[in-house]
Amino acid sequence: MIKLREVDAEIWGHALTSAAFVPLQQSSAYASALARRGRLIRRFLIEDEGRTALGIQAATRRVIGFSFITTALRGPFSFSPGSDLPPLAFAATVAELRARWPHALILSPDFIANEATLRAMRGAGLREIVSSPSVIQVDLAGDGTEMRKRLQGKWRNRLVKAEAQGLKVEIKRGGAALAWLLAAHTRLMRTKRFKSLPAEFVLDLVATSARRDVFVIAVEAKAQPLAAALFLRHGSGATYVIAAAEPAGRIAHAGNLALWQGLRALQDAGVRICDLGQVDGERAAALAHFKLGTGGQAMRLCGTWTPSWL
Repeated sequence: MIKLREVDAEIWGHALTSAAFVPLQQSSAYASALARRGRLIRRFLIEDEGRTALGIQAATRRVIGFSFITTALRGPFSFSPGSDLPPLAFAATVAELRARWPHALILSPDFIANEATLRAMRGAGLREIVSSPSVIQVDLAGDGTEMRKRLQGKWRNRLVKAEAQGLKVEIKRGGAALAWLLAAHTRLMRTKRFKSLPAEFVLDLVATSARRDVFVIAVEAKAQPLAAALFLRHGSGATYVIAAAEPAGRIAHAGNLALWQGLRALQDAGVRICDLGQVDGERAAALAHFKLGTGGQAMRLCGTWTPSWL
């Protein structure tokens, strides 16, 4: 028997502790950041034969008091790692969501784009509107030595060069390091003309996260910032949110050092998986190679789907 149960933020947060990995977009902090922007947040747990199979957190944008569009980024997600999207549970979920949200509904499930997933999506009456690039996730199992062995050769060599320069690396929870990173990130988005999370939203994410879950890795040389990276922990997982480096930092491979030290700090904090976010091998090949150099696994998600006629 399949049961869809709407829950509040407290029950949602408690339920997430039993999931192997929850995407940042389905976390409580992300919902709180969206709520600051006036989004209406609703959360549902989907049970199949008494076992929690799926979770979905969606945000509704309202215009002049009327619901306009509801979006679930990286949702629904599975409570069982590596499982296929259960077709019956998913079809029941979509039917219930369509009844509750009789307006534009957009879903981008956190499932691999395999035949079983695509068949379940179409069986639920959805059509694909945007194909998804891959995401890269790094397994933080083992100790630092084991993690280092999983690095690709060129990436490891660049890390060694950065470590040999005596650069200063610190873990911050915000403050001046975060301010520098946000300014550098904004400048890079403007000059390189790429899309990413705006600085204002990143600030909200940091503000709605517990202080212990914020990791700003700052790399300096002679008191001058070279590179920085922001990681947010959510449950047993974490996400590489944004990063930036000055030209001198890129020459010194400070970005490799910041990412590596961030992964090590997360590992020490008990995090099992770090999501490095999306990569596009065609439009941003250099960034894709950089993330893959960590030894992470690339996984192509199933894309963005809707039952609505947009």
